[in-house]
Amino acid sequence: MNIRTSPITKLAAAGAVALATSSSMAADAVKNVVLVHGAWADGSSWAKVIPLLEERGLHVVAVQNPLSGLADAVAATKRMIDAQDGPVAS
Repeated sequence: MNIRTSPITKLAAAGAVALATSSSMAADAVKNVVLVHGAWADGSSWAKVIPLLEERGLHVVAVQNPLSGLADAVAATKRMIDAQDGPVAS
């Protein structure tokens, strides 16, 4: 798949790969990446980053945070992390 990506998208993907493969992570290789968007965005903001990470063999999910408050966003992110099979880079 040939996706045009901005330098920021490439940087975000490289950062997630570096985090997921960092030697400071647990002995089990991290294969799960949970991406969390910031304000004024939603989970689709990771649409160009996800395929780049998947091409490197990572399992990637993006949290779709609710708009009902910070506590609900934290709970949604925690549920997504807990649903993964194995260690997670988030």
